[in-house]
Amino acid sequence: MRKSLYPVLAMLCLCAVTMVGTNSTHAHHLLADTELNCSEDFPCPEALHGRVTFWAHVFFKWGRSKAIFHDPDVPERVYSVVDTGKGCSNSVKSRLNRERKRIKTALYNTANKLESSAPLSKEEQHLASLFPDKDPNQLRRKSEKIRCQTGIRESFMKGLARFNRYSYMVDNILAQYNLPPDIRYLPFVESTYNPRAYSKAGAAGMWQIMPSTARTLGLQLDATIDERLDPEAATHGAARYLTESRTSLTKLAHKIDPSVLDSEISPFVITSYNYGVNGMRRAIKRVNPDYMEVLEKYRSPSFRTAVKNFYASFLAARHVVKNTERYFGRELAPRPVKVVTVVLSNSTSVDRIKQVFGFSEEELRPLNLGLTRFIWNGWRMIPAGYKLRLPYRDDEYIDEIAYFKSLPRENPMSESGTYIVRKGDTACGVASALQVNCRDLISANRLGKRALIRIGQKLIIPGGLFALDQSGSGGVERTVIQRITSSRNQQTYRVIKGDTACGIARKYSVSCRELIRFNNLGRKAVIQVGQSLRIPGTGNDRRELARLDEGNRYLVVKGDSACRIASRFNVDCNELIRLNNLNRKATIFPGQRIRIPGFEAPQTNETVTELAQLDKAIAEAVSQQVDTLTGVARPELNNLLDTMPDLSVRVSQTGGAPVYSIIAMAEETLGHYADWLGIGYAGPVRKLNSMSIKTSLSIGRKIKLPIDSVEQISRFERKRIEFHQILNEELKENYQLVEIRSHVVNKGDTVWNLATEVGFPVSLFYRLNPDLLHISLVPGQQVLIPILRERA
Repeated sequence: MRKSLYPVLAMLCLCAVTMVGTNSTHAHHLLADTELNCSEDFPCPEALHGRVTFWAHVFFKWGRSKAIFHDPDVPERVYSVVDTGKGCSNSVKSRLNRERKRIKTALYNTANKLESSAPLSKEEQHLASLFPDKDPNQLRRKSEKIRCQTGIRESFMKGLARFNRYSYMVDNILAQYNLPPDIRYLPFVESTYNPRAYSKAGAAGMWQIMPSTARTLGLQLDATIDERLDPEAATHGAARYLTESRTSLTKLAHKIDPSVLDSEISPFVITSYNYGVNGMRRAIKRVNPDYMEVLEKYRSPSFRTAVKNFYASFLAARHVVKNTERYFGRELAPRPVKVVTVVLSNSTSVDRIKQVFGFSEEELRPLNLGLTRFIWNGWRMIPAGYKLRLPYRDDEYIDEIAYFKSLPRENPMSESGTYIVRKGDTACGVASALQVNCRDLISANRLGKRALIRIGQKLIIPGGLFALDQSGSGGVERTVIQRITSSRNQQTYRVIKGDTACGIARKYSVSCRELIRFNNLGRKAVIQVGQSLRIPGTGNDRRELARLDEGNRYLVVKGDSACRIASRFNVDCNELIRLNNLNRKATIFPGQRIRIPGFEAPQTNETVTELAQLDKAIAEAVSQQVDTLTGVARPELNNLLDTMPDLSVRVSQTGGAPVYSIIAMAEETLGHYADWLGIGYAGPVRKLNSMSIKTSLSIGRKIKLPIDSVEQISRFERKRIEFHQILNEELKENYQLVEIRSHVVNKGDTVWNLATEVGFPVSLFYRLNPDLLHISLVPGQQVLIPILRERA
């Protein structure tokens, strides 16, 4: 999959949409060119002026209620402007279709009259004037390609306020990288300077950086920090990208034509931010290093409207910002943010930060946008070394910092056993983040079959370090969080009033029979209040249970044998051997996964039972070729966002030696694998898989991993799961999954093109269509498409 940066022009609605509405202002003449006053760094070819003018009007003239119908190849050829109240939104789809049909009919009628030399009506004269050649065939062709664009005047005005806040910082960083200062206008195209922007495809932040690109740009993206959302860190990343892009494209252009000027390469550099450096290199090689010629002659399924208009929209943003007073009646007034930065020497909770410095989340979060939802929800600690930003104060918090440093280190495990539901949460998402069993959480909180939760609801967190006491008091049921004790060799539970042996077993997702046998409770399983029960499978500081994965399998370590594992879990050795189809010698090797009879480990990636109904509904949608999947499945759709593919390391055997491998998933890179393995760089992974430095990683490819220890497997899987979990959480915080549609693949369709045009993460596509991980799309093939809706 082509990658570098994949900013989706969400704010510009550059994606193809179903066309247009009512109350139209009839056909406009070609828009008059705007006086651009371009710089030496970024030229404005005369042939590009029309495109630039169109995007300038989108930015300063037309608001979000306006739907602009135009020619996608000649954007300044505007057929009509309609006030639908919601622009080109699908919520006014029928109105858009009527207007599109009206324009199409008018173009056909005009073509027919031009061909027969019949007199034209006033509107037909307007339409004919948009086509200087008056070619009837051209009018008919263009009637099939009518595009709708929503105005963004209001968003652009908000962007100007954010520009005042961040421009000083951006200018300084661009200067550090010796980049042209006018690049400061690029975030207007990406996000209208919104550091919280998050596209449906997964691009995040002011610079709209994709997860797979973050790592190559030196940005941290894990369970605690997403630097794509940190304006300063993301600007450094974007600057690094643009510097490397210019170097690569300049070298190629000079190889083809040594006379090419640096300024002539600038349009390619800017466009590469949307299309990728490799995409631009292919275009230059296929045509030549002349931007306008590439725009006119280069053909590729991925070289679509958004790419072709990217440089023009950049020039338009530059022009509009430089003429703010003219277009918006106000002058730019930069007001850089002043903060006090505190480097944390130890990991700490966000609650401690609030208490020591006296700030609320609403005051801290805008200054620390890189901290993830896992931090603000209290699921993780802020890591040591993080540069915490606080509102500016003259004394720089000297007393508070001294007190903060004097405090003892915090225990990373919460003692509360409760969690307050926030926007975007689902029951299984909370369970996954807190590493407890989803069914247990649903049961403990009596959430019902659909596991519905509401913002502000207090959830009890079962299992793990906490158990529930549902004892009665004066006829009123109360819930008490009981701390579980865990010795080095065995986890134990102290019996309280109302407990039963099987009830305790359910809390820990272990077999009731095994708990009874493990504690010699006898046939009647009698237990007493205050009695200490051992939890099976938790010996050796719970390391055995920790190695049970979502498939109820144990990760073999050096020195293990089949019967030794069986003994450790107190199960029959022969039953374990039969369950795993082991040979007569019961041979096992490190890294192999062994199923344990009668055990059910907590499943961090599990979803509620109703997702089985969703799977059934999806299968019916495919077999019946229905257009959408809603109805019975809708309440469970958002739980689908919490499901994840198999992210475990697979083990096979070649020549008596174990071979460790995974299946590559969306947003992953070889660099990620190196980081998660703790080996520093991707060279060993490339060597093991016979991949050159130029070989790209494709989704669905089997990748062998250089693994030396079981601990390395555990680290890899934990880091990998957390990476995908945080992407899930960020998506849920911004969007809801509202529908699943059936789509018939057309010629030229790719997963990436569908993702950018419809608006969904590639990873979600493969969750719905797992069979496509290893094959390409074929015209006529039926696939399932997720439909996301932005949260209010």
